[in-house]
Amino acid sequence: MAEAISLSSGLVALVAFALKSSSVLYHTVDSYRSHPKNVRDLQEELEALAKVLQALSETVEQSKAIDFTALKLPLFRCGNACKEFDEVIAKCSSRSGGSKTSFRDWAKLKYMGDGIDEFRRMLAGYKSTINIALADANLRQSSVTAERLEAYKVMIKNASADLEDHLKSIDEKLESTFSRAADESDEDAIQMRQMQEERSSTQQGLAICAQLSAHISRIQPLLAADRGQRSADARAMPPAVAERITREGLEECQDTLSNTANRLQKHLNSIMDRLMAKSKTALSSPQDAAELGRLQEEWETARLCLDICSKANENVTKVNINVFENVKGDEEVLQFFASTTGKIVHARDISLGPRGVQFGGQLSDASIQQISRDFSRAEHIALTNTTPEIVTPADQAGISVFRNRYGPGFKLSSQPSQGDALSSPAGQTGHGSESSTPPKL
Repeated sequence: MAEAISLSSGLVALVAFALKSSSVLYHTVDSYRSHPKNVRDLQEELEALAKVLQALSETVEQSKAIDFTALKLPLFRCGNACKEFDEVIAKCSSRSGGSKTSFRDWAKLKYMGDGIDEFRRMLAGYKSTINIALADANLRQSSVTAERLEAYKVMIKNASADLEDHLKSIDEKLESTFSRAADESDEDAIQMRQMQEERSSTQQGLAICAQLSAHISRIQPLLAADRGQRSADARAMPPAVAERITREGLEECQDTLSNTANRLQKHLNSIMDRLMAKSKTALSSPQDAAELGRLQEEWETARLCLDICSKANENVTKVNINVFENVKGDEEVLQFFASTTGKIVHARDISLGPRGVQFGGQLSDASIQQISRDFSRAEHIALTNTTPEIVTPADQAGISVFRNRYGPGFKLSSQPSQGDALSSPAGQTGHGSESSTPPKL
């Protein structure tokens, strides 16, 4: 790994760096014959990580228009973490004699104060974040099935929960390091403790903003759904003034919360920078200072990964699905399970009679109307068993009046058989003898 890689490197270089570092670490672990369960789990995680990184590399090369710059820090940390853990294994192996057949010191491996399981979970966080970024890009470029969309939601939820746990662990380590640095610094001890209190207060403010924003996001779709239901019942009645005021007020609240969160985040970053600078000066050991630097990078990375998950969750909640389930059609029925607005259509357990016809997928309004007219006309011809007549404009006007009042109807025989309940006088002509019984559709 002689090449110089920094956070300022291009995205392609960072993807390659992370992929190479993870591959080198996998081969290092695989070169030892002694593999406890947690080591085998680490190998599986490294394999999965390599596949996701390879998919990201291909996507970046093929789709130049997609912006993945938010992944630069996670990729940088992922590559560095794999590289540094590989160095930890090499040092531990050299102390135990360097034998790859008898190495038994896996339990002694520590990275950022944690063992193999915690390191594996950290890699899993990088992998999940990259996966979510890839799925989010795909969601914005093409349609997905309802099943994949639901799996995507679950993936975001699980990744967010794991990242929050990881961030909490990093926070606790930082708090411990800052306290130790304050104890070792006589001059800046009071100031460092004040900054620690301000840091905690700022994080609490950010948590409150996030909770309120999430609550408003849950309310807004409910308001829209309620308005849509009442509009349908009232024949598309325009929304009430109170609804508009409520909607605008919620949007203003979201904007205010977003601005407040941005200001708090800048304040938190400033406090963290000052705490880091004073702590590194106060810590006597260069190793402690280097460890603190890694903790800071990981803290920033975890927060960024959570932000990526949050934005992906916002995007996925905007995707609407038309769901049709457990629908049973009659013997002769024309069914449409279609979207005219590009929404996802999910149909399951749909049954039709032997002469039923069904259309599904993405169709335009004009296509649905034309198909309906064509099948209605075909059914009408089949029921009358006659060739359609050419009618005059006057006759057509009479038919239109009849249909508007009674429905399509069908033509009676010109010579009704005996026993017909409805008959016409002999010699009657024209189109006034249509029945009001419509054909089945």
